Amino acid sequence: MASTQSTHIVILGGGFAGAGAARELVRLCDKEDNQITLVDQHNYQLFTPMLTEVVGGEIAPSHTISAIRRLSPRISFIQGRVDHISLDGKRVTVTTGDPDEGMLGAQRVLHADQLVIALGSVTSFHHIPGVADKALTIKSVDDAAAIHNRALALLEVASAEPDEARRRALLTFVVGGGGFSGVETMAALNDMVRDVAGRYPQLRDSPARTILIHPGERILPELGGRLARYAQRQLERRGVEVLLKTEIAGAGPEYVELEGGKRIETHLLVWAAGEKPSPLIGTLDCPRGKHGGIAVDPTMAVTGHPGVWALGDCAEIPRRGGKGSYGPTAQNAIREGTLVARNIVACMRGKQPSPFVYTPIGELAVIGKRTGVASIYGRQFSGPLAWFMWRTIYLAKMPLLRKRARVALDWTLDLLFGREIVSLPVNRSAPAASHTAAGEAREGKG
Repeated sequence: MASTQSTHIVILGGGFAGAGAARELVRLCDKEDNQITLVDQHNYQLFTPMLTEVVGGEIAPSHTISAIRRLSPRISFIQGRVDHISLDGKRVTVTTGDPDEGMLGAQRVLHADQLVIALGSVTSFHHIPGVADKALTIKSVDDAAAIHNRALALLEVASAEPDEARRRALLTFVVGGGGFSGVETMAALNDMVRDVAGRYPQLRDSPARTILIHPGERILPELGGRLARYAQRQLERRGVEVLLKTEIAGAGPEYVELEGGKRIETHLLVWAAGEKPSPLIGTLDCPRGKHGGIAVDPTMAVTGHPGVWALGDCAEIPRRGGKGSYGPTAQNAIREGTLVARNIVACMRGKQPSPFVYTPIGELAVIGKRTGVASIYGRQFSGPLAWFMWRTIYLAKMPLLRKRARVALDWTLDLLFGREIVSLPVNRSAPAASHTAAGEAREGKG
């Protein structure tokens, strides 16, 4: 029997995990007088798999985001910055407004009966000198637009640069990190730069140089060796230099320094080599796991704090059998959100919560125009079929029909008329990726 007592459920974070929990709670509590409050510093949900499509100029930035207020009229949304969390009292202090715009309002305290922490992750620069100041990241729609714009600006400057050495530096583009994010970003950037460079007659004798740097023995370590080798061959065939077993040791205004002292002259470094839980997680009085996330039990409950749950990139959820924790992926986060909602309702009704057990259907990555790699239910695919699968699956997963239609139209226009080669609008009222040196200091992946 459903409980007749009203319960206030507060969800911190509107990403895949938090929004997934909110949607499932609305569905499960449709006949109950429970209040659901969702807090996020943005008034939109970002569909992160499409960010590299923005980098390449293949879809409009606004088509990667969906309004949180469209989730459900039963969800009370508060846009604001989470300043403090009291786990014992389940109290959350929030400064309302939009931090990116510098529009902050009053501070208020939310009292929750059930508290869900899904604050996500931030970029980790591993305290490498200069990287936080030099690099662009790929965590937000502004990041993706900034990478796109920087690449186009460098092409413009290079086309008018008479000095050959300086022109080479302007036309050198570096991505640090060979995981999914780094590889897909490099693939999109490489395709765009080489496609667009053909529009500049002055650059015909000065080809662009694109470099992917990865400390591991192979790129895409999440995939099998065969697909990783295929991806590397395709990238290299398209002109990308892949430097394996290589670490970035520092960065300056016009260079990237590798271990051993070698320097690469460049004006564009994209950092996709690490994430860590939101800095606020480090202030909480609770156990943390190997990677700094909140250590929870298999049901995603925070031990010692009844009614508090944590999930997504800021939590470490143990796998069955104690074999590590679940990775910070969208697939996991969506299903974690659904289950934590069900566990909350189960507890409210006097039932036992269920442990999180999930085996991902697979992994996909785009490695260039009309080329991809995929591992689905143990079967491996590569080439145009994997690229088509990537587009089909991620398009189907976008939250709103109107967004799916707009992205499909963008892709169709790109196919018919080519990519956009104009600068994209970027929010310049705050650092594009929240990756300033001050941000790194406050913190001390995804």
